[in-house]
Amino acid sequence: MHIRITCRRLLLFGLTALLLYTLGMAPHPSSEVHLWELLSAPSSPDQPQITRQPWVIRAQKIRLHQTILDMLRDPKLPVPSGIILDLTSDTSHEMVIDSKTPGALSTTIIQGHAQKVAHSDIILVIKARSIAGTIRMDTRVFRIQSTGDNEHLLVEINPEKLPPD
Repeated sequence: MHIRITCRRLLLFGLTALLLYTLGMAPHPSSEVHLWELLSAPSSPDQPQITRQPWVIRAQKIRLHQTILDMLRDPKLPVPSGIILDLTSDTSHEMVIDSKTPGALSTTIIQGHAQKVAHSDIILVIKARSIAGTIRMDTRVFRIQSTGDNEHLLVEINPEKLPPD
């Protein structure tokens, strides 16, 4: 009888250890959080061609992830970390938020920089479901602008070709 109890305990211990090992090896949810996703441009022959300004390098439609935008906008929530900015289909950077302050007209102003980029500066202004801002990464400059109806455009610009103010 004593041996039987020991075998049960040993079996229970083995199964518990196997369960814990399996849970430890399971894939963990990604901690990456993307503020937006890049949308592919529709290629319809009926769609008129957009005339680009000479300082525009590329323009890309983006769809904001409203959950992340709400976290950034809400002054009661702590400053989130690990937010990813997708600038092109092959260029993403993690944003480090330096400050999150309320602005005029019910806006929230986010100031930060890109992690692992020597010279970077990020300024975003959030109002309701819209965002506007400027992202500087070394010599590259991106602007986010609302195009209405909860749609946004991420534009890479050439600052040397911008007209003077």
